[in-house]
Amino acid sequence: MIYASGARTEAPDVILFNKGGREARLKKLSRGEEVPREFFYGFFDLQKAGIRAAMMPIAGRQAGISGLLADTLERGFARLTALGARPLSAKLLARQIQGAKVLISNTDGFSLSMGLGLSRHRPRPVLIGGFQGLSDIEERSRRFMRPLVKRIIRQALSGLDHVTFLSPADRTVALASYGVDAGKTSLFDFGVDTEFWRPCPDVPQEDFAFAIGQDWNRDFDCLVRTPVRCRIRIISSLPIKRPPGANHVEISPGGFADSQITDRELRRLYNAARVVVVPCKDVYQPTGQSVTLQAMSCGKPVILSRIRGLWAPELLRDGENCLLVPPGDVGALGAAIERIFNNPELAAQLGRAARETAIAHFGLDKLGAAAVRIARLGLKLHAQRQESAL
Repeated sequence: MIYASGARTEAPDVILFNKGGREARLKKLSRGEEVPREFFYGFFDLQKAGIRAAMMPIAGRQAGISGLLADTLERGFARLTALGARPLSAKLLARQIQGAKVLISNTDGFSLSMGLGLSRHRPRPVLIGGFQGLSDIEERSRRFMRPLVKRIIRQALSGLDHVTFLSPADRTVALASYGVDAGKTSLFDFGVDTEFWRPCPDVPQEDFAFAIGQDWNRDFDCLVRTPVRCRIRIISSLPIKRPPGANHVEISPGGFADSQITDRELRRLYNAARVVVVPCKDVYQPTGQSVTLQAMSCGKPVILSRIRGLWAPELLRDGENCLLVPPGDVGALGAAIERIFNNPELAAQLGRAARETAIAHFGLDKLGAAAVRIARLGLKLHAQRQESAL
């Protein structure tokens, strides 16, 4: 478990669960190195607000024979359902979470895991599950499994005390599909570190379009099929079908969270590219959100698919601070790329407006305020539960 200010012996009031990978960045931060702080999801803002908090990675299986058995069963179930829920593994965390008042997850899979596996834990902590694309989960499962998947999701949501969404569209559909009480849901304002993700005038611009990510809802196949002949550089671990003769497309392994490049190298790539392209499938998940905001914060023109899960349709304005294209439209995506390459003035104008938008609406202050709000809500719910038990 990681605390905001070194090791502690007493239990934290709030535990934030994450997929892992924060430890290396935390060590860099302790050495005074530059690190993009959005990876910590407002963890340090909780400390500033006087909330005792800790981070706990949930990647990998739990220790011992019980952990191995749980992992084996859950992997098999995940192949059938595409849920990614790990309720048995969540139950094995009982000793580690003892004494915590609020548990917060920001990943779909572990949010479901908490609702299924920890809702009967005693003493009962407040469970807050954050979702990125809840409404897309059923479509990923096999058709004959979808009625069961829907029942499982309903059960998991009923075990959570509060539910957060990154996309307003995802929230609307989830409320209708799963009968969630709107009063126990809210939107979580995501933001990026606009001090780290910044324009670097010393980085020379190169003639390539850049894309990165490993979310299954990225549509890199659409990107590589565009008729443009400019150099396209993609960093992703996804299987991408490169068309015959597409020698202008360079694909490197890795992705945003699991990559062979460092954060500083990624910032250099954003700055060096003529345009950052974020092609996405038409889903309710706000896929591409982090990359889009990082690139905008670096002052780069961004081409983004106008998907159902677009997280801020009122702020992402086509032709003003980005270019929006229909999802899956190869022609429109190619035309947008050519538009940037053929019009340096437009590219510069979009980049300036993108940076302004990122600072004004998608900075760490919004992310930190959202994290503090959710944690305080959890502590309030816990206090109310304690009072009602007396």
